[in-house]
Amino acid sequence: MSVKSNRSERLLVLKGNTFWFRQSVPKGVHQVIGGAKFIMLNLQTSNITEAKHLRDDLEATTRVQFRDILRGRRVAFEFSGVSIASTSTSHSQALPAALRGELTRNAMADAEDNDELFQIVEAAEAEADAMRPAQREAFERAMMGKVEIEEHLEDYLSKAELAPKTTNERRGHVMKLARWCSERGKTLDQIDRREAGRYVSEELDQMHPVTQGKHITALRQYWIYLARRGHVQLPVGETVKTGWPWNDQQVEKKGKRVERGATKAVERPFTDTEASTLLNSPFPLREAYKAPMQDILRTSLFSGMRQAEIITLWVEEVVTDDDGLWFNIQQGKTDAAARMVPVHSSLEGMIRARMANKSGHDMLFHELSDASNPSDTFGKRFKRYREALGVDDKQPGVRRSLVNFHSARRWFATKARHAGIDKDTIADVIGHRPDKQDVTFGRYARGASRVQLRGCVEAVKVV
Repeated sequence: MSVKSNRSERLLVLKGNTFWFRQSVPKGVHQVIGGAKFIMLNLQTSNITEAKHLRDDLEATTRVQFRDILRGRRVAFEFSGVSIASTSTSHSQALPAALRGELTRNAMADAEDNDELFQIVEAAEAEADAMRPAQREAFERAMMGKVEIEEHLEDYLSKAELAPKTTNERRGHVMKLARWCSERGKTLDQIDRREAGRYVSEELDQMHPVTQGKHITALRQYWIYLARRGHVQLPVGETVKTGWPWNDQQVEKKGKRVERGATKAVERPFTDTEASTLLNSPFPLREAYKAPMQDILRTSLFSGMRQAEIITLWVEEVVTDDDGLWFNIQQGKTDAAARMVPVHSSLEGMIRARMANKSGHDMLFHELSDASNPSDTFGKRFKRYREALGVDDKQPGVRRSLVNFHSARRWFATKARHAGIDKDTIADVIGHRPDKQDVTFGRYARGASRVQLRGCVEAVKVV
């Protein structure tokens, strides 16, 4: 019998990027392990050296057990103390039933001929017979590809290495689809382009295009992972990277004809009056929120820093030199986010007070240290804060206010521009990528000098 393999290594079979251990079974042992003629065990590694070490250990174990079974000293085949009934899937009985069923399905799909397929099916039936009813149902559903939409979600999120906020958003978007499918009795194997289109039409089309795009992006990325791991089967002509069946699902909404006097609603900076209202009005929320709320807002107004950049600052990320204090931002939204930002002279007293009696890894804005998601917690409070003070700009047909915390960052950039600071220095302060089409500044010139950076920050006057 031919065996699919890209490398010729004794007792090893390479399927995709994973090595399997494949051992023939002596005739006198067949009945003990379900009547199959060979054992296949997923080594769960793509490293040939590691696979060889695992093979040698398994070969030694199986040789001894085969000998003892043939001599009547043993009545069951075991590996690491766990009985292995299946001889062709990829798992021991210690694995969850759903995972074992899925691995069996993958082995069936990889079978080279009917003889191998028959042995896989026969072993699967023997394994199912030994299971409890609930385990058997999970095993058989997985073997047929009938698993819930969210079956592999946490595994995907754990490997995607996304920002915490993005992780939570993507979990929410996928779970929305999972609930929709659960209500209709749909499992992962049943989601094709037609079902995906139904979901978009029923649940997403009415959303704002930006929100709709986030949902579809989350589903596309999840399906790319599923396709790469073999959890979904792609139709002919589709590749893993397309994110089928979610690719091209979003209908482009052309803008309406612009009439005289009509302007497109875009998010904007705070006006000076709005900024002053937020900083100088009687505080409308709990008194405990006042200091962090106004300190964080003032920091953004006079540095252009993003909300999350400010809130997650550690004390050790505020550094000092002969020229004063600097925020040493080491992580953020893009590569350009890592930068040095001068602390505005009007902020120095507040920053130094917040650094007092704290260690390096203490949060500068310690009031939010107990929150599970400090930036999200602050964002919700800030929304209530500005709305309570009447700082709002809702427009018909627009999903959210045209002013929000990001308006402080826009206010800073606007004030720096009005003060005559060049755009490239402003970009260096607020952490924007250089324009790659501008060959001189985007590719050759280094960033702004420390003098230019501080000059940009100090050009913004106190409200």
